[in-house]
Amino acid sequence: MAYIYPAIFTPSTVKERGTVYTVEIPDILGCVTEGDSIAEAIYMAREALAGCILALKQNKEDIPKPSAYDNIVPGKNEFVTLIDVDLNDYLRKKETKSIIKTVSLPQWLASMAEEAGISYSQTLQTALKQKLGID
Repeated sequence: MAYIYPAIFTPSTVKERGTVYTVEIPDILGCVTEGDSIAEAIYMAREALAGCILALKQNKEDIPKPSAYDNIVPGKNEFVTLIDVDLNDYLRKKETKSIIKTVSLPQWLASMAEEAGISYSQTLQTALKQKLGID
C-alpha cells in the first residue's frame, strides 16, 4: 500500500557538516529525520515514514490521515513537499527474514512432489507471488 504525506523541510547550518535538512512528517507524532542534502533528506524521510507506519501497524494503532498539502504552513526558510512510500515495496526490500508456515497437502500430491524433488517452499513462494501479481 502506498502512503503520501506532506513533510516540512527545515534547513540549518551545522559547523562540521554544512547545510543539514531536518524533515518532519507533522501528521505522525515523532516522525522526524534529517539528511545532508535534499536528496538524502527525501530518502531518509521515506525510510522514516515507512518505519513509523510499520510501528503504528505493529502496535495496532490507527494510521493518521495525511493533511492536505495546502494546510501545511511552513515557517521561515522552511518548505513543504510530499513524501511517498510504498510499504509493500519497502517490506520486500527490507524484510528478508523467513517464517515457517504449516501447509496441508493430500498425501498423494506430497509423495509425487517429493519423488520429483520439488521444493515446497520455493513452489509456494512462486505461487503466492503469481497470485499477488508480484514480480
